[in-house]
Amino acid sequence: MSGFFEDSIRLKPNFSLTLGVRYYSQNFFHDDPDNFAPRFGFAYAPTKNSRTVIRGGAGVFYDRTGPRPIADLLHFNGTNLLRFIPVSPVFPETSESLAGVPTSVVTLDPRSRIPYTIQYSIGIERQVTAKSTFSATYVGARGIDLFRSIDANAPLPDTAVRPHAALGQERQIESHGYQKSNVLELTFRGNPSKFFTGQVQYTLGKTYNNTTGITYFPANSFDPSADWARSDNDRRHKFDLLGSMRATKLFTVGAALSLYSGKPVNVTTGGDDNHDGIVNDRPAGFTRNTLHGPGLVNLDLNISHDFVLSKKRKEARTLTVSLNSFNVLNHQNDVNFIGVITSPFFGHAVAAYPPRRMQLNVQFKF
Repeated sequence: MSGFFEDSIRLKPNFSLTLGVRYYSQNFFHDDPDNFAPRFGFAYAPTKNSRTVIRGGAGVFYDRTGPRPIADLLHFNGTNLLRFIPVSPVFPETSESLAGVPTSVVTLDPRSRIPYTIQYSIGIERQVTAKSTFSATYVGARGIDLFRSIDANAPLPDTAVRPHAALGQERQIESHGYQKSNVLELTFRGNPSKFFTGQVQYTLGKTYNNTTGITYFPANSFDPSADWARSDNDRRHKFDLLGSMRATKLFTVGAALSLYSGKPVNVTTGGDDNHDGIVNDRPAGFTRNTLHGPGLVNLDLNISHDFVLSKKRKEARTLTVSLNSFNVLNHQNDVNFIGVITSPFFGHAVAAYPPRRMQLNVQFKF
C-alpha cells in the first residue's frame, strides 16, 4: 500500500519548486511508521530571459519484496513444503536416498526493514539554438539496507559441518546490503537544423554494491561484505544517438547508434566448495566481478517515404513504405560470458545478439 502528496510552487518567475512525500507499507515488515519518503526538485534561471536553467533535486525511494519471497517464507517453513539439499545428489532422488538429509528452510531476519535508495541530482541546461538544448547532469544514488539472502546455518569453514546439524540450509532474508552509484550525463537534444532532429547522450558512470537483490547469496555467508564490487549491470561508458534526418523530400532516414563498454563478469569455481548448497564459490585470490565482459556496438537504420493519398483532413490517407536494418555493421555483440574457471569456455561467450537483419514494412493510415 502506498500513497503520495505532491505540489509545484512557482516562487518567482525564474524559480520553481516541487515538494512531495510518499508513504509505503508492506506486510511482514514492521517499520511502517518510518516509511515516509520525502523528495523535492527545483528549476532556477539566473535571469528572467536566461537561456540557462539550473535543475536539481533529491528524494527517498523505498523498495518492495514482490510476492515470491513472501511465498517462500510461507511455503518453506519446515512444515508446509519440505526442501532438501543433498551434499552428494543422485538421480533419481528417492525418499530412501534423502533419508538423513535435514530440511532446509527460509526465514526472515527479525531486524529486516524495507530498503530504500537516496537519489540526488544537479545539472545545468543551456539553450543552444531556438529548438535545441545541451545539458550536463550529475546523478548520485545510495542504496541503504538493501535486500539479500545468507545461509544462517552455513557450514563452518574448518569442519564443513553445519552448526545446527538437524537443519539444512537456512536461507535468511535480510536487509543489510549497500549500493553506491555516481553518474555524469551529457545530453544534446532538439533540432539543430531543419534537416536533423534527435538526441545524443554520453554517460560516464560507476556503480558498486554487495547485493543484486533479495535472492542474492554472497559467496561467503560469514563475510557478506567481501562481495563489495562493481554492480552486475555496471557499464563505465555509454553513448547513444537517436535521430532522424530529412535530406530530401523523397525519404526520411532514421538512425539509432549504441556504443557501450562491457559489463563485469563474476569468476567462480563451478562447484559447491563450502558445502552450503549454493554454487557461487570463487577461486582463491578472486573478488566478485573481476572479469571484464565484451562491449556492445549496434547501429540500426531506417529509410522511409510517405505516399500521401489524400490531403483532406477528414479523409486523410497515407501509405508509408520503410526499409529497416538492424545491426547494420554486423558486429558480433557477445552475451552470456562464461566466468566458471573450470569450464572449457572460460573467458568466452556462448551466445550473441542477432546479426544483421533487414525487413520491409508497409503501413497504411486512414
